[in-house]
Amino acid sequence: MTERLPHWLHACMALMLAGFAASSLAVAIDPAVPTPIADQGYRLVKDWTFGRTVRNADELRDNFHTRFIYENGTLDTLKGEWQRYRDNDNHEFRGGRFALVARVPKDLQPGQIESGLLRSRWSGQYGYVEGRMKVPTGRGLWPALWLNPQDQVWPPEIDIVEIVDNGRDTTKNSFHFLHSGDGKGQPAQASLLDKFGAYRPGFDYADGFHTFAVLWEPGRVRHFVDEKLVVDRPFDWKHKGGADAGAAHVLVNLAVGGEWPGPPLRIDDFPARLEIDFIRVWQK
Repeated sequence: MTERLPHWLHACMALMLAGFAASSLAVAIDPAVPTPIADQGYRLVKDWTFGRTVRNADELRDNFHTRFIYENGTLDTLKGEWQRYRDNDNHEFRGGRFALVARVPKDLQPGQIESGLLRSRWSGQYGYVEGRMKVPTGRGLWPALWLNPQDQVWPPEIDIVEIVDNGRDTTKNSFHFLHSGDGKGQPAQASLLDKFGAYRPGFDYADGFHTFAVLWEPGRVRHFVDEKLVVDRPFDWKHKGGADAGAAHVLVNLAVGGEWPGPPLRIDDFPARLEIDFIRVWQK
């Protein structure tokens, strides 16, 4: 029956169907509310899904800085680490995916490794912050996702996740630290952490993508791995002296070397890639 319709009507119908398909796809890819905050009034305020909402270097720069906030936004290393954060193909879009890439242009020496960092231009206080990532393997590597005060006064700090490979700690365990202004930790209300402060999930994080998150509320922080509660602790987001620390920005970086991870041992471990699927912020 449709064969008898005018050509222009066929064209209109085709356009309508294409539009319907596109709108259906848009609905299908809207992120679902994470289980730990379902039905609690949270809404998505930032969705950095790499390859979709952040698709190229220009969009990356619109949303992120690539150095720490300190020293007028130019600081490129911390804590005796070997890497320097650069923009020499250290933020890589490839095949619809995104990675922070640590490279060794010449020699495997302190200060001679170039790596990637993202610091969000967005800042805010409280909410559910999550990131889905796949970590690299290699001695001396130190990927991390964390929250840091926008006012440049440290502490406090919330480490959503840190993973180090120093020969003792590996990609089979993760760390989820809190750094308070008064320097005093408070007993956890629930915890799967061992006596060293590590969570051991029973698998290797380097084998696939995993989602790390915190539910950050006034006086309390809960850490999750793949939506499983890992630790629930009292925590006040305050500076030394008790002042409220205000808004935080999101940081994700691939550090190399330093006291905790130790030095990298093999140049064959480079380039190392911290693959990032998404980072999202939900707030009430």
